[in-house]
Amino acid sequence: RGNMNSRIKKSIVAFAVMGVLSMVGAASADETTGLTDTTIKVGVMGPFTGNASSYSKTQIGLMAYFKHINDQGGINGRKFDIIQEDTACAPAKGIAAAKKLVHQDKVFYLHGNSCSGVAMAVKPTVAPTGIPWIIAHAVNPKITMPVNEKKSIFHGVPAGPAYGSTMGKFVMSKPGVKRIAMVTHTNDWAKAYCDPAIEVIKASGGEIIETLSLERGQTDATAQVLKLKKAKPDFILGCLYEAETVIFLRDAKKYGVRIPVMGTAGTDLENTLERLGDPDAVKDYYVLHAFVDKVDGPKMKKWNDIILKYYPNETITGFSAVSMASGVAAVNALKAAGRDLTRSKFIAELDNIKGLKTGILACDITWSSTDRHGCKKSAVAGFIDGKPTVLSAWEKPW
Repeated sequence: RGNMNSRIKKSIVAFAVMGVLSMVGAASADETTGLTDTTIKVGVMGPFTGNASSYSKTQIGLMAYFKHINDQGGINGRKFDIIQEDTACAPAKGIAAAKKLVHQDKVFYLHGNSCSGVAMAVKPTVAPTGIPWIIAHAVNPKITMPVNEKKSIFHGVPAGPAYGSTMGKFVMSKPGVKRIAMVTHTNDWAKAYCDPAIEVIKASGGEIIETLSLERGQTDATAQVLKLKKAKPDFILGCLYEAETVIFLRDAKKYGVRIPVMGTAGTDLENTLERLGDPDAVKDYYVLHAFVDKVDGPKMKKWNDIILKYYPNETITGFSAVSMASGVAAVNALKAAGRDLTRSKFIAELDNIKGLKTGILACDITWSSTDRHGCKKSAVAGFIDGKPTVLSAWEKPW
């Protein structure tokens, strides 16, 4: 019996040791999942199809930058292995894409995402895994703040509060502005822009005289335009995606409403003009502009050239380079993490990024363990004398 008890005790100890070792092995595998000696597997989700597919230009710019880094020799002996997945700007498709990248493709980290509604739908799938995830376009501040339990999600572009504040300041910088009307989606994405803009407007002595909804998928804005024509606001705040912005501007011109409109980062000048095909319809349109220069300006040439090298059929717009800045930040963090790379080291090095001037965005990138909104400001762009111009305030060039 003594020998039997001894054997049982040894078996229990052996099983316990095996259990601990298996747990260690699993933890180790999680930390290095998606890595090989020569590659870093990165998942890039975006709306490559659907009515928001123009946003996919942000992911295309990011992937072009990763390919550029690969051709420069990669990072500490590894090159990016890019796995691209389509979300079509639809939450259900986004969830399916995220599950595939995390559980089937087993990527090291996720980078990209346009469409805040998709990112918020995806978050419950991704956040508990602890996989590093850099948001490179979607703006809902709730995606990254408050910091998730695993401390793994980062915003690489201005989030709603920064963008919304810029919108409000620009509107109120026009002399004589007092009465502001809003045309907006009623989802969280639009509120992320409009709510902080309204705070700035009211704090600066302005008032919201009309709030009109124009939901995603609507194809006519006649009712909203006619109400605004009657209300005669000094400025219109447009918290709309690009497709609905185009519809609103089209109908505004049709009914002779010539009131300045301030748009979100969900649109850009070039795409809006291309979709309208009418320079006169965008003459009074202003939009958030993330960059240090106009889209085809000299400071953006380097980044545009990278995109066109790897995607020669691309048309450069205000979306094209916006995700590349967070790509620069990711590359810096991966380099700093060293050859002995893990997810935890990568996250720690992202948190060490302070005041990073990417040469792309109008803001520096700074992350910390308590603040994952990396960018705090934006510029504005508008057509001045028919030419795209970057502005810091009404009639003031950046």
